[in-house]
Order: sequence, then C-alpha cells, then structure tokens
Amino acid sequence: METKKYYDEFETIVGDIITHSEFQKLRKIDHHGNGLYEHSVAVGYYSYRVARFLGMDYTSIARGATLHDFFLESWQGKVKTGKGLNRIREMHGFSHPKTALENAEKYFDIDERQADMIVKHMFPLTPVPPANLGSWVVTAVDKFVATNELVFKNTQPIKRLKSMMSRA
Repeated sequence: METKKYYDEFETIVGDIITHSEFQKLRKIDHHGNGLYEHSVAVGYYSYRVARFLGMDYTSIARGATLHDFFLESWQGKVKTGKGLNRIREMHGFSHPKTALENAEKYFDIDERQADMIVKHMFPLTPVPPANLGSWVVTAVDKFVATNELVFKNTQPIKRLKSMMSRA
C-alpha cells in the first residue's frame, strides 16, 4: 500500500501540528466551502507529495505548508475600517499570511524557509515573490487545492486523506 506509506510518513512529520489544540481550532473556521483545518492539511499533504517526488526537503515543506493558513478567526463578515491602502492591508488575502506566520512562530519551531512559505503563499496577491523553491511549491499547491475546493466544493480533498486512513 504505497499511498498508506505516504500518509503515515506525512502524519509522522506533521502529527504535532495537526493534533495541537490551537491548530484544532481551525476545524471551526469555514474556508473555500470546506473547513480551514481540512484545507491546511490537504495543502500540507499535497505539498509533501510534490516535494518528495522532486527530491526536495519534504519534511520542511510539509510542515510549512500545513501551517500556511494558521489564522484563528474567521475573516468572513469582518468589518474593515481602514481607508485607502490601509483598507487593502486589512483584506484577508493580504493580511492572513502575516497572522499565520505569527501563530506558527508562537506555537511551533519553524525555520526561515518555512516562514517564507507561510508569509508568501498568497503571491502574486502579496507583492514579494517566494524566496525558495519550497515556497513556490506551497504557493502552487495552495492555488490548486483552493481551486479544487471552490470548483468541486462537495468533494473536499481531505476525504481522500481520510479514506487512506480508513483503509489501513
């Protein structure tokens, strides 16, 4: 069971993240029609698979990718009070990478490359491009997973991960 091997390895790499009490709070936040927890784990898993296939540091990439959207409050319906550029800075797409990085640094030991993955995953919406190949992987996989969630809202990519566990 090749797929189970990958899932087990991924779970070993990010197990402390996905079981952490603060990260578990993501389960209560809607994101792209799915839960933010499911989205974050899916981006982590698929980034891990791409990085592993490409012979990259898949451990670091899996951890950075899983933490890429580690913000703890829903942004839908949040009132924005800023004007001009400040209003743009308040918009979720621009502001959440920094919040996710602050939370990741608060609860986990992350390195500079993982920090780059987290804070730049919204490129090109955020103007500074990723500084390393791992960050580009996370950025691309996040776009792929989010598009899949939005277009095929009811399929929830995480279901495939859950089915891997149930077959084990």
